[in-house]
Amino acid sequence: MNELPYVKDIFDKLRQGAYITHEQGTLHGPLTERHEAYAEYFKPLGLDLVRHPRDFFYFRTETAEGTPPPASLPPITVFCFILIEATANEGRPVEEYLLTERFSITGLPHLALDRYKAHLKAVGIDDEASLRKVVKSMARLGWAEYFPDDTFRFLRPFHRVFDKCQEISNAAEQEAREVLKTDDINPEMN
Repeated sequence: MNELPYVKDIFDKLRQGAYITHEQGTLHGPLTERHEAYAEYFKPLGLDLVRHPRDFFYFRTETAEGTPPPASLPPITVFCFILIEATANEGRPVEEYLLTERFSITGLPHLALDRYKAHLKAVGIDDEASLRKVVKSMARLGWAEYFPDDTFRFLRPFHRVFDKCQEISNAAEQEAREVLKTDDINPEMN
């Protein structure tokens, strides 16, 4: 088997839970060209190298399902849900807006409403400095790019977060429909 270029760098980046996107051209290029070979290389280690349809790479490990989430995930999740909800409430096309705009930390809606503040406080976020820390965590994971002018933009891997948020929202909507159907069938329960 030919030596796979950058295999150590790719492994080091992905094992930290980060993503490799086209922005990391030196790592992304070889993965794109030889995805199957890299996937076979990592497989004996129990690592599933995934190529997302939106052209980025990450590891899905066999043990990931049973391990607790890293401490940064709850704040990131709440941060993302708030941004998605605020965008939808403004009537903007959520996916297009979130994945094409550049956002300012000071311009975020997160600290504007008491309801949002309560959600954030539950995960240890209570000011702009905390929001900035969350954005920098997303940047380390490869979900966002943080700029020196205190702005950021989401990168392709944010689609995983966005897709999960949509999945949760759809499941909640379906559950609400089922409850309504049950109420219609059993009117005496109302």
